[in-house]
Amino acid sequence: MDPAARDRLLELNRRFYATVAEPFHATRQGWTAGKVKLLDYAPARRPLRVADIGCGNARFAVMLDSLAAPVFYTGVDAAPELLALARSHTAALAHVNVELVQADLADSGWIAGLGEPPPRFDMVVCLATLQHLPGYPLRAEVMRSLAELLADDGVLAVSAWQFLSSERLAAKQIAWSAAGLSPADVEEGDALLPWKQGAFAIRYVHQIDEDEMRRLAADAGLAVRSIYRADGKEGNLNLYALLSRPAP
Repeated sequence: MDPAARDRLLELNRRFYATVAEPFHATRQGWTAGKVKLLDYAPARRPLRVADIGCGNARFAVMLDSLAAPVFYTGVDAAPELLALARSHTAALAHVNVELVQADLADSGWIAGLGEPPPRFDMVVCLATLQHLPGYPLRAEVMRSLAELLADDGVLAVSAWQFLSSERLAAKQIAWSAAGLSPADVEEGDALLPWKQGAFAIRYVHQIDEDEMRRLAADAGLAVRSIYRADGKEGNLNLYALLSRPAP
C-alpha cells in the first residue's frame, strides 16, 4: 500500500475515535462470549501481568476483575478520549491495578513507551485492533512488537472482525471516494464502514481471515495454540487466535 494512502486511512481512524468515543464506549460494555472464553486461557500465576494493546475503554480490565485475584494491567491506546473513559471505567476495580499508556501502534517506536527494555507480560491481548492498521507490513510489524512483550510461557490473544463473512455487514461498505481514495489504493479485504450511533463517522477496517492470522503469527515467530469464532448476531463474527512462543 502506498504510504500516502496508508497515512490517509490512519488519520481517518484517528478522527473516527475522537468523534465517536462516547457512543463507542456506550456500546462496549457487554461481555461477549468470545472475550469471556479468553479468561479460560489466562495463566494461573498470581499476580497476573496483562497488557491490553488497543484497550479502548479497558473493558478487558473489568472482565479480569471478575477473577477475584491480583492483576497488574497495562492498557495501551492511541485515543486520549478513550483512555479518559477507561480511567473512569476502571476506577472502582477491586483486584486489578490499572496503568494506562497513550501510544499509537502506527508509530514504530510505540513499544518504548512501556519502558526500556519493554516489560514482559503473562498475557497480551490485542482485540479488534490489528484490523484498523492499513497494509500487511504494518500489521506484521505490530504483531512482532506484541510478541516482544510476551513472557516465555505467556499467551497472546488476537481478535479480528469477520465483517465480510456477513452479508448484512458487507452490504454497509462505503465507496472509497468518501476517503479520497480509489479501490486501486487499497488491499483485498479492506473496507470503509459507517458508524451511525449517536454520531456519524467513517472508519477503515481490514478483514484478517484465518490464513492471514496464521501468516502474521508465523512472521512474528509465534505458534498457534487455538483459533475459534464467536460473537455477533451470527455467533461467528469475530476470529480469535491464541498464540505463544514455540516450544524449545
